Amino acid sequence: MTKRFAWLLLLCGCTRHPVEVERPSEGRDLSAQETATLQDVADTAFRDVHLAGLPPRVTLIVKWGTNVIPETGETGATGYPGNVGLTLDPERDVLTTIRSWVRPCIIHELHHLARKSRFMPHTFRDRLISEGLATAFERDVAGIDPPWGRPPPEPWVAEVLALPPDADQTSWFIKHPDGRRNVAMRVGTLLVDRASRASGKSPADLVLVPSGEVLVLAGAP
Repeated sequence: MTKRFAWLLLLCGCTRHPVEVERPSEGRDLSAQETATLQDVADTAFRDVHLAGLPPRVTLIVKWGTNVIPETGETGATGYPGNVGLTLDPERDVLTTIRSWVRPCIIHELHHLARKSRFMPHTFRDRLISEGLATAFERDVAGIDPPWGRPPPEPWVAEVLALPPDADQTSWFIKHPDGRRNVAMRVGTLLVDRASRASGKSPADLVLVPSGEVLVLAGAP
């Protein structure tokens, strides 16, 4: 491709990206710099991820909101088969959030998206392993130390594994009434790390392994 033809493609908006960024439909628009940075970060994150079950392209649906992770200013979600949702807090420095936290967020959500090609989480333990896998994958691929992935106190493990299949997920994965945060996220990540050590398989290798098998590998009852 000649430089002239590449420039013409850029001008006409014909450049193909592995991630199609859908800008916010409400509130202010992304600035030109925010848009360009977000597109670059999203494309790079997608190219860094190699997972069975992942579609060849995804759509990143961006919206504004303040119900985000306190430490990062953003939060993500997935909509199978090919959508990743990204909420950005407009009251923070959005460009800094994009540069610092959007890549790990997308990597985390892409693991969920790949896993949903085989399994949809139905029970508490399904989500426990799904979140643990995605968090461990995010940590390892993005090279970060997310607080929701740090090893929990050992009593938390037995506490979480004793919960019923329909346990309240908001309380255990986000914020518990007693003030603890990310209890199940941290326990799930610990269990995935134990399963990885026992099996020699990474979170990427385990992406399509049923949650029950991962729990067995982790030595969970």
